[in-house]
Amino acid sequence: MGALSASFIPVFSGLLANDDEEEAWRLAHTILNLLLIAFGFIAAALMVFAPQVIFLVSPGFGSSGEQLALASNLLRIMAPALIFLGISGLMAGTLNSYNHFATPSLVALVQNVIMVAAIIFLAQRMGIYAAAIGFLAASVCQVLIQLPALLKRKLSYRAVLDLRSERAKSVAKLFLPVLVALAASQSNLIVDKWFASFLETGSISYLNYAFKVGSLPLNTLVAAIAIVLFPTLSRQAATRDTDALRDTISLGVRIIAMVAVPASVGLFVLSKPIIGLLFEHGAFGSAATVATAAALAAYSFGLVAMGLNMLLVRSFYALHDGMTPLKASLVFIVFLIALDIVLVRPFAHVGLALSYTIAVSVMALVMLGALRKRLQGLDEAKLIVSFAKTFLAAVVMGVGAWFTASYLSATLAGGTKLTELTVVVIAISVGALLYLGALVLARAEEIAIIRRLIRGKISAKQVAADDV
Repeated sequence: MGALSASFIPVFSGLLANDDEEEAWRLAHTILNLLLIAFGFIAAALMVFAPQVIFLVSPGFGSSGEQLALASNLLRIMAPALIFLGISGLMAGTLNSYNHFATPSLVALVQNVIMVAAIIFLAQRMGIYAAAIGFLAASVCQVLIQLPALLKRKLSYRAVLDLRSERAKSVAKLFLPVLVALAASQSNLIVDKWFASFLETGSISYLNYAFKVGSLPLNTLVAAIAIVLFPTLSRQAATRDTDALRDTISLGVRIIAMVAVPASVGLFVLSKPIIGLLFEHGAFGSAATVATAAALAAYSFGLVAMGLNMLLVRSFYALHDGMTPLKASLVFIVFLIALDIVLVRPFAHVGLALSYTIAVSVMALVMLGALRKRLQGLDEAKLIVSFAKTFLAAVVMGVGAWFTASYLSATLAGGTKLTELTVVVIAISVGALLYLGALVLARAEEIAIIRRLIRGKISAKQVAADDV
């Protein structure tokens, strides 16, 4: 559903920025009705042809009639969720365009809570069907929790399907390249697994665990920054306010760097204790911890580029440009495959992680260069000063966190999860205090901006305007 939001928000926000709210809602209802028709048809087809779909995706189930029947029934239960997930994505994009982020941010939490509750309370009676029912119920609740916020906008359903409008064509024109770019940027999940399948047993798991841990700060903090800035970028692009757009992107890059750089350094120096704390038990022994930690250390070097890409792709989408991110994604795939071939033999699974880090960094540089050229600069002087302060503060943080973890590991009685948790929490806390202290001493401008945001003295919409 990410491709839908990415192609819808720029057009919808642009109409709002130009005081054409009536046309904006006409577009929203056109997209909604198109979703209902398309996803309704797909859901119905999945329910009717469930056995054929399961056999196509997992041919091995065909040898067992019982397994095929079970999988088909599960698919039939979950298929209608596609409709509600589509509506939920459109609702979130609409609310974000009005600078309403709180309710859409609860969607993932509500989904997880309902899924867990369904498994806990229904699994004993319904077995695996509990998970499927929980998934469907969660998708329905995603719509229900966002509905009150939309009703405050005087929402009323309209049976509109104006596919010939220029606005609908603009969404469609963006959607396909956005969808392809999104799929291409996630290709490492397939490519790296393919290469890892030829390595020692466990290599795929090492990469999966390391990537999930490394992505955590991005999928929480950095993604939130990019999501909040996206409607503002879209409005500024729609009103052709290039100076404001440039300032917003520059500020976004600096704030993302302030999160991603210390996360990168922290995950690098604490990779082993973090992986040991999270995964080392049972069959996952010390050797697996070392192997996964090495992959995490390799992935950590790419966190800054991964974080910047979240903002850069949205900057191009705000400009109604889906082709530049698509081209950058194709460059990413070419570099990823080429580097995998070169690095997998000497470095095994760590080489695959390094390949991803290098490829995603190249992708970020390609988009950064293209955006800089299009906007005739990105306030490079301010970016360089900010990056220098952030990097030096992160180095101080990394040294402090490493010494803290080393000292505690040597002095505390080891062997228990409580000890491991103590080491990681204290090391992260010491590192965070050192990082913030170093930024304050360096008089980083972004600290003052973040402080004002937290205190509510300035809105996200005003930040870039004041940051000149």
